[in-house]
Amino acid sequence: MVTSAQPLSVGLLGLDRHGLFHLEQLSLRGDLVPVAVVADGHGRADLGEGFGCRVFEDRVEFLSDERIDLVLVTVTGNQRMAAIRQVLLAGRSVAVLSPLSEDPAEAEALLVAAEESAGRLLVLSPGLGDDDFQAAHDQVQSGRLGCPMTLKHVTWGFAGAETTFGGLPEPFLVVLEQLLVLSEIGPSAVLARTLGGAGTSVGLGATVTMTSGVTADVEYHPSSPVPLRTGWVVAGSTGGYCGFEVYTATDDDEVYSTPVPVPPVDPGQTYDDLIAQWRDDAHHATVLQRAVRLAGLVHAVRRSLDLDAVVTLSG
Repeated sequence: MVTSAQPLSVGLLGLDRHGLFHLEQLSLRGDLVPVAVVADGHGRADLGEGFGCRVFEDRVEFLSDERIDLVLVTVTGNQRMAAIRQVLLAGRSVAVLSPLSEDPAEAEALLVAAEESAGRLLVLSPGLGDDDFQAAHDQVQSGRLGCPMTLKHVTWGFAGAETTFGGLPEPFLVVLEQLLVLSEIGPSAVLARTLGGAGTSVGLGATVTMTSGVTADVEYHPSSPVPLRTGWVVAGSTGGYCGFEVYTATDDDEVYSTPVPVPPVDPGQTYDDLIAQWRDDAHHATVLQRAVRLAGLVHAVRRSLDLDAVVTLSG
């Protein structure tokens, strides 16, 4: 089913630096129009007014504004989950940044709450706008690599600049979500480990086995004086991808490389996908399924670190 193509009026719950970023980005679009914000104690009401938004100090009053089609929750920390539930209980549609949750049971509970609400639950994934990931995904989808057999991603993060979600570095979680998109299937087992670091910064790695038998290894090293990244390496049954190059072997076992176009990086892609979820039920269902899988994978990584053992996943 495809819904109306009319512009959506958006209310932002939270006006911290994350909220301000999204407010600025949305103000540049015509299909998503910011109309209201909740300052939520950040004392930035004047900034919301500067974008032509009505500013509320009270969430209940904000959620009663009938002009709002969709509430974008940008609050973080302990208030985040309560804010999502509050919006759904009010019967309003809500969008939240990925990861949806670090707990698969909690993620499933949110889906149930959305089904019982008059509103809908949508998930934004800014990390899928990465050019290297998109190039790798394009090559996997094209069939040039054959069936993916092994995948690897290494990130060298800037020491002291990382943010976390559920105790795990956000860049690491972004790569886990990219892995789920590249593999298109769920994980079956995880073995996580800590890696060497600098000072208090400790690296993190995880070997993930997918239900098809495909294996992936992800490493995050927050110990570099500058941010570096090697990106995705995909070894397929007939070819490979690395660094915007596709590698193919001839019948004579000669290997040659072919450059692939570097996809443009457009911050608007995140919101394009939000519109797609709103208008296309099939795509929306796919995104929610991935959100639950990601929650399960994050939970498994944390358990594996705690137990120092392989953790299996169901479903």
